Formats: sequence, C-alpha cells, structure tokens
Amino acid sequence: MNTPHKGFNNVLEEIDRMIKKDGLKSGDKLPSERHLSDLLNISRSSIREALRALEILGVIETRRGEGTFLSDMDNNQFFELISGYLITSRAQKGEIKDFIHMIEQSIPQDDSKTIEERLNNRNTIMYRVWRLLKHYEATYKEEV
Repeated sequence: MNTPHKGFNNVLEEIDRMIKKDGLKSGDKLPSERHLSDLLNISRSSIREALRALEILGVIETRRGEGTFLSDMDNNQFFELISGYLITSRAQKGEIKDFIHMIEQSIPQDDSKTIEERLNNRNTIMYRVWRLLKHYEATYKEEV
C-alpha cells in the first residue's frame, strides 16, 4: 500500500542509514538532492520536502551553492523550543534538578576541572544527557 508520506519517510530512513553506516558526523556533507532522488527513486520535490523538515528541526543545514550538511546537534535549539510543551509541572522541573545533581555527584571530584570538563572526558552519553537537562533547566529559572 502506498502511503502519502512514503517518499518523505524513505528519505529520512536513508539519511539515518547513511549517518550510521558511513559514520557521518556534524559538518559532513550529505548527498545531493539528485543523488538521493536517483538512489531512492523518489521525486526531487519529495526529497526537498524531507530535507526542509530536517532543516527546520536543526538536523541539517543547507548552504546555498555548497550543499547540505549535518548540523551540530549539541548546539541545537530545538530542545529548548519544545521544553515548554514537555516539562509543564513543578514536579517535573524538580526531577530535572534532581537528575542533574545525581549526574554531577557520580563524577569524581577534581578541582582543576569544571563539571563540564569532567563529564565530557569521562562519559559522552552522560555528558550529552547532562547538557540537555541543563538546557531544560536554563529554560525555567523559577524556583521549584
């Protein structure tokens, strides 16, 4: 059965596959619209639609005359934009503060380094979760 978003979803799946298979990272160039169109046998307008959606989410950036590149998701503002919809209660805000505290307490003390340096050097996933939570926390300056 042909779904209305078949082309769109195929583009998203192919880009995800490329990122994983080819080890693409922030700043790497994606294939051209024409290449994706030929590869997936999907119209260029469907390719453009999917790429535009990824650009709006901050996953990719398009540089006129240069191509399409993976964005730096660590500096993506998307999470801050949606946090107001995801974290709505005082209890949730308190849980974020508690979780940040738990992460920070799990890292050995080293007065010569900031908590950010200690986390980043030790555990990349923990560091990214901590940064995300800190972004959420910065969105809510009120007392919990």
